[in-house]
Amino acid sequence: MWGDLKRLGFFMLVVGALAGSAGAADAATPAYPVTVTDMAGRQVTITSPPQRIALQDGRVALDLALLDRKDPFQRVVVWNNLIRRFSPATWAVLADRWPNAARIPDMGFGDDGAVNVEEIVASNPQLLIAELRARPVLEQDGAMRTLASLHIPVVFVDDSVNPVPGAAASVTLLGQVLNREPEAKAYTDFYNAHLAHLTATIDALPKPHPLVFIEALAGQGGSAGCCFTHGNFGWGLLVQAVGARNLGSTLLRTPAGQVSTETLLAKQPDVFVMTGRGPGGPMPGFGYGGNQAQIEQRLRSLELRPGFSALNAVQDDRVYGIYHPFYSSVFNIIGLEYLAKFIYPEAFRALDPAATYETLIAQFTDIPAAPVQFGLQAPAIGG
Repeated sequence: MWGDLKRLGFFMLVVGALAGSAGAADAATPAYPVTVTDMAGRQVTITSPPQRIALQDGRVALDLALLDRKDPFQRVVVWNNLIRRFSPATWAVLADRWPNAARIPDMGFGDDGAVNVEEIVASNPQLLIAELRARPVLEQDGAMRTLASLHIPVVFVDDSVNPVPGAAASVTLLGQVLNREPEAKAYTDFYNAHLAHLTATIDALPKPHPLVFIEALAGQGGSAGCCFTHGNFGWGLLVQAVGARNLGSTLLRTPAGQVSTETLLAKQPDVFVMTGRGPGGPMPGFGYGGNQAQIEQRLRSLELRPGFSALNAVQDDRVYGIYHPFYSSVFNIIGLEYLAKFIYPEAFRALDPAATYETLIAQFTDIPAAPVQFGLQAPAIGG
């Protein structure tokens, strides 16, 4: 009898241990279905852990790099590879690290929201992740209706319509959807701490804050062309997020548009910032593989355009260059730090955005370290 009791006791201990293990596993795995509120304010129910994802905008792969760190492409079954089209040097770094990414079918569309619904459906996804600014096109062309009829949920993220605080909020959202909440929180804590430092420092500075003009994609129209800019969109919103006045917001009734050199001479912005991406094109070649001497040469040639020598920002050596893709990126905190350093150089003398980026990549992703140039002051040419 004693032996039977011992065997019974041992059996109960094993059952208890297994039950405890199962309870721990259940505690670590959220119950699906899970309902989230996406960046369009829509209630979306995810019925099971998404293992097959379609990306309307391939730049969201950088959000996934913060969450599925070992392989941000492991769930992606079809996408618009805008990284390859808009930032080929970045794509080279990612494709070298994760060669499987190059085998994912590319729908080939731009960033206006168009997708190939047939190709998406053929890839049998459990989820489509789309940028908020793509919503009108997805609704107008019937993609949303078709996906809904097939029970393929759509979740909107936002890295450009309301980039601050949309970028961090989108990571939190995807952390909930993909069961990566600890990874999401680690990054958003980092993001919000850096943003709080910028905001607190800027709020203490005397007003009015500087008037800033952003020449987006500087040089894309040739050395004589001027000047494409963002209003209450993209770079315009990033300028406003660091407390400065964006000239484009006062001049444009559209998200983006052209401003003449004559208008700039009349308005005289305090700070002039050119954005570019490359290397190898007509714009300043910021980004991975960017060469400082070549970037400075390109910035100098753009400063020497007709009429620019009469701009106060040129005469005062307040012309800068920055990596264009930050305007629609989960990493826009780096763009914000560069803007803060350009616009308020004395207040942010000790700020090192390049070091912030190195920390971000090393601590929160498995993206390999590689030579990169994201921002610098243009050469002085005087009056």
